[in-house]
Order: sequence, then C-alpha cells, then structure tokens
Amino acid sequence: MDFFTKVGESLTNLGQGVNAKAKNMMDQSAMNSQLRQHETALKGLYESIGRQYYAEKQGKGEGAYADLFTQIATTEAAADEVRKKLEAAKSMVTCPKCGGLTEAGGRFCKNCGNAMPENNPGTNSTPQS
Repeated sequence: MDFFTKVGESLTNLGQGVNAKAKNMMDQSAMNSQLRQHETALKGLYESIGRQYYAEKQGKGEGAYADLFTQIATTEAAADEVRKKLEAAKSMVTCPKCGGLTEAGGRFCKNCGNAMPENNPGTNSTPQS
C-alpha cells in the first residue's frame, strides 16, 4: 500500500504544480493584455498631443520640429496624390480580353478595341428604340 500512497501523493503534487503554472500563465496573459491596452492608450494620447501641436503651429515647425513638419507636409501631399489615383482607378474597369484598364461606361476597350460587357458599370444599358 505504501507504493500506491506515494504514487497518489506524487500525482497530487504534480497536479498542483501544473495548476499553479497554468494560473501563472493566465495571470501573465491578463497582464500582457492590460499592458497592450495601456500602450495603445499612450500612443493615442501622444498622437493627440502631436496633432494638436501641429495644428497650433499651422504646419510651421521650429527648431527640432521643422524637419518633422516638412516630412508631414511631404507625406500628406503623397497621400493626397494616391487618393486621387485611387479615385481615378475606381472609375476604371478591366477589359475581359486584354486585362487593360478602361473607363467605366466605355463601350469598347481603349487598349484592344474589344466590346465591353453590357454590365460594365456606368454604361447606358437601356435599349435604343
């Protein structure tokens, strides 16, 4: 019987150790989650400070901020250019024959001359009388 008692105690100790490790891992996971929430909140606050400062200075940075303000202006201009291209691309459709882009609503592909499908967005699909 002594053997079975020792095995039982060993299993109990092992189970308690596994339980403690699992609890520790859960606690660490909860703390990691809390840390990420705090870091996200700090990032948002720093961003708010930066946006407010930029607005107050009306895009005219001084000293150490001058280069950052220039980078912001350059990046905003590049983003505006991409926005314009994206808007233009949204009004384009792909030719089913050559894969080229042509204006939405066009009756023929400007690249290969293929007739565009009737469901081409923007085409006037009402029958002519």
